[in-house]
Amino acid sequence: MSAQVFLNDLMAAWNTRDKQRLMDMYHPDFDGEDLSEGKRADGLRDAGRMIDYILTAFPDLEMTLLEWGADGDKVFCFWTATGHQRGRLMNIPPTGKLVSFTGSSVLTLKDGKIIRSRRIWDVATALRQIGLLPEPTTIEYQ
Repeated sequence: MSAQVFLNDLMAAWNTRDKQRLMDMYHPDFDGEDLSEGKRADGLRDAGRMIDYILTAFPDLEMTLLEWGADGDKVFCFWTATGHQRGRLMNIPPTGKLVSFTGSSVLTLKDGKIIRSRRIWDVATALRQIGLLPEPTTIEYQ
């Protein structure tokens, strides 16, 4: 399976909120890290918890693939996530507010499944849209 087909399938699984389809994309020896939240995931059980966390926070999640590339067994991409925050996110109670933020992921595949994942996403933008951070000030760069 090509990297593009894999990423399109991954986005489609998130967009249909199909937990089993998502779980089937993770290797039993999965090792994941969310650099923005400082969270780690080890194995399929943690992958399932990660999926539940995201889909609970954003039950109407829509993922859009922006850019991607591949180098051997490594796949990298930029994406946008959009949804209403209807569940806890970073211990923040649900606000119901619509948020849209960009992130990037580096995935290592083994046997056609994600064995390693490193993700970073724009927490500041999400927090601004939820109402917990002020808008940035305008600064002119010289």
